[in-house]
This record gives sequence, structure tokens and C-alpha cells, in this order.
Amino acid sequence: MKSKIVVVGAGPVGLAFALGAAALRNTEVTLIERQTLSLARTSEHFDTRVYALSPGSKIFLSHLNVWQKLPAARVTDVDAMQVWGDDLANESQIKFEENVAVAHIVEHAALMNALIDSLQTRDNIRVVTNTSVSAISDLQTPRQLTLSNGIEMTADLIVGADGARSATRDLAGITAKKFDYESDGIVANFHIEKPHGNVARQWFSGDSVSGKSILAYLPLPNQQISIVWSVAKIHANGLLALNAEAFASATAEAGQHALGKLTPASKVARISLQKLTARDWVQPGLALIGDAAHAIHPMAGQGANLGFADSRVLLGALQNRSALSVMGDRRVLRGYERARREDAASMGAATHGLRALYLSDAAIAKRVRNQGLNVLNRMPLVKALVMNHAMK
Repeated sequence: MKSKIVVVGAGPVGLAFALGAAALRNTEVTLIERQTLSLARTSEHFDTRVYALSPGSKIFLSHLNVWQKLPAARVTDVDAMQVWGDDLANESQIKFEENVAVAHIVEHAALMNALIDSLQTRDNIRVVTNTSVSAISDLQTPRQLTLSNGIEMTADLIVGADGARSATRDLAGITAKKFDYESDGIVANFHIEKPHGNVARQWFSGDSVSGKSILAYLPLPNQQISIVWSVAKIHANGLLALNAEAFASATAEAGQHALGKLTPASKVARISLQKLTARDWVQPGLALIGDAAHAIHPMAGQGANLGFADSRVLLGALQNRSALSVMGDRRVLRGYERARREDAASMGAATHGLRALYLSDAAIAKRVRNQGLNVLNRMPLVKALVMNHAMK
């Protein structure tokens, strides 16, 4: 008899897991998504939502035959990083040797299209859209699900990949520890006057317009960048009230005019920022992955990478389980949780602490942040460890 896996949530992490699960021996996969799942129309404009995918995520997506479907013209390698603190004259920079990209900037729409295209080639994945999970049975396996459209189904394993506001997590009775940054991430794309040189740039600073803020420039193809500007909600309201040209001018000013004049290339959007950690990631017959299990501050761009790593490790645990173990065996799922919780927690703590460091007015914090990555660049062993983590 075939094992039944139900994946809730068809974002990039859920889709990637579903594709990997479909390759497991003697397995049927059902994917549940509350919205319509369809290929996005391509255009000359880039999506405002982008991911800085690590080489490890690229390898994972390549194994799923997804990376190969990404148009090369929509992907940009990141070869170096530059960071500025309060002392704008003191630039910190870290470069990575051997011509190996530390990250690949991929837009959400292009990634989703590649994942959906791969999904359509699998005949053992059933897709149920425009509905959601309204009930999940108790801890006895197999688990029972009831959908909002009245459909009932049984699953040997439910995988919650439905984001930070996970209904799967809530219906399973799993609480989550949350920290509201009381900040928004403002995202937009711009045409740039000067070449970005495949360098990611970040400023930790503040002024009367944005307050204390974190601004990132991420390189895109065709002389463009995508920005993520993390600011307190009160300042976000002010920035979003500006017209397109005034907002472009404010963004260029906050970025020291490093790339010359910025010309709007997209609408401006905002996302609310919070840190979240689920109390439990697994139950008998149930596992959480991605933001359903953990959400972190976006300054390091690691949220998607953590989610893909969750998918990869959970798939490995399922594939390598004992012949005597069933798909939803809690001991197998606990192995996944142990393997991933520490890494996700350390990344969450690092971004949380780095944000606090750069927003602190303490004298020692100012000294540390203004030395920045220049110190790291002179420490080959530590730099190698950072590079190793970035490559995951």
C-alpha cells in the first residue's frame, strides 16, 4: 500500500518538498493550496519579491530539476558584499575567492514558474486548490484532515508549509513564540545609473526620514536592483506616502548614491517583520517546515534557504528511515527536527542580535559595527566558517 503525504501550502518551500516527496518510493502526494496555482505571466519587469538563494539551495533545486528551468536572464550571482554602519566613510566589505558566487538572486515569479512547471510533470502529485484545511484529527496516525470545501482525506504524514501564519500549526495545537519587530520591510525595484558589479550592499543607519533603518541593495540583471528597506512602522508610513520619484530619491540618498540615480522600475510594497519559532516542529504524522516552523528577520536573506534546507533534511529522513518505520513515525520526524532546529535557531539569533547591534546607541556597539566585516576579512579561518554556512 502506498504512503500518503499531504503538503499544505504551495509556496516555494512547499512545492519543493512536494516534488521531492513524489520521488520517494511507493508514495502519493496531495498538495493543498488556498489560492489558484498557475504560471505567472512573464514581463520585462522583475518581481519585487526576490530570494538570495545559497549554493546549497541551488544544488537542492537542481536535484529536483527546477533550477534548470530558471531563465538565466532572470538570475544574478552575488560575488561580494559591502556593509556600512554609522560611519559612512568606513565601508566594510567581504569578498569570496575562487569565483564562486555566495548567493544567487532569483525573483519569486520565476522560481514559482519553474516549480509549477516541474510539478506538472509528476503524475503522483494531486493538487487541490482554492481551499484550506479546516480540521486535523488528534495525534493518532494516520491523521485525518477536513478541508474548507468539505473534502475529507487521510494522511500518513501532513507537512505544514503554509507560512508564518500557519493554519496547520494552529490546528495541530502547536504554539509559537513570536517577537514583533514593529517594523516593515519596504521592497521595490529600480533601474540604476552605475553598474552594481554583482555586489550586494547594505546600510545600517538612520535619519529624520527613515529613522534607524537597514537598507539592502540586491543586484538584478539589466542594470537593476531590488531593495529591502527595514524601518519602523511610523517611518514606513512616511516613506510609502512619497510619490515614486521622491521615494527613489530617498532610497538613493540612504544608499549614499552608490549606484547613482535610481529610477523606479516597480511598485512599492511592504511586509510586516517578525521573528517566530514553533514550540514543536513535529508530532506523530505531522511536520512543519519553512516559516511555519521558524521565521527570521530578512536582513540576511536566509528565510528561503532555511526552508529549502528543512525540505532537504526531512526528505532525507523519510527516504532513509528503517523498513520497519511508517512514514509518519515520530522517531523519524524527531530526527529531522533535531537536525534542523539548531541551525534555524542560530541563524535567527544571529540576525536578531545583528539587528540589535546596529540599532543600539551604546558606544561599544558603535565601535564594533563600524569595524564591521573588515575584521572578518582579515581572519581566514572565521571567514571560511562564514562562507561554509552561506553555502548551505
